[in-house]
Amino acid sequence: MKIKGITVRLPPILLAATVFFAVMCAMTYGSTKDLIYIYIGLPLCALLIGFPLWMSYTNEKQVLREAPQYLQHAKLVRARQLSPTMRGNVVIVEGKVLKVTGLMMNKPSYLIQDPTGQLVVKRFALPDPLVGVGANVEVLGRIFGKATNAQSLYINALTIKPVAALRDVQDESQSDSEKIRIKKLN
Repeated sequence: MKIKGITVRLPPILLAATVFFAVMCAMTYGSTKDLIYIYIGLPLCALLIGFPLWMSYTNEKQVLREAPQYLQHAKLVRARQLSPTMRGNVVIVEGKVLKVTGLMMNKPSYLIQDPTGQLVVKRFALPDPLVGVGANVEVLGRIFGKATNAQSLYINALTIKPVAALRDVQDESQSDSEKIRIKKLN
């Protein structure tokens, strides 16, 4: 659904819970003929649907407004370069999506692989357009770590965009001694 040009999606679990609640209110009203179940049930169903849509809309609106500012400060990094000292930094990561979870609650988590390793990318809402397994993506986000494990890092994504091909960027962290040198024989 689009609200003022911003795509918002209702989580399937929430839709199922709202339908279940509405059916229970209707069944209870049918058996008791007490109008209180209609007077309370209908506004609660509207609230169950409306509040998450409003939250999703305001979040996406803020992301669209702030993404250009973050893009100016972002640095292209690879999975191997991530470290706990980088927490809070804004980065751009490119890679291929290996796994997607959390779609039922509109809080997707992506396992992304780039040439140097794998990393986890999380987002508050589904991206527009939707990105599936096998897609090459560019992620703009901020590095965070889990509170229980300081070494476990993930990227909280602002934007996840599909790209046609990944950039071939030479790792700055690779020293001259690590580079392979080929000599021509003859």
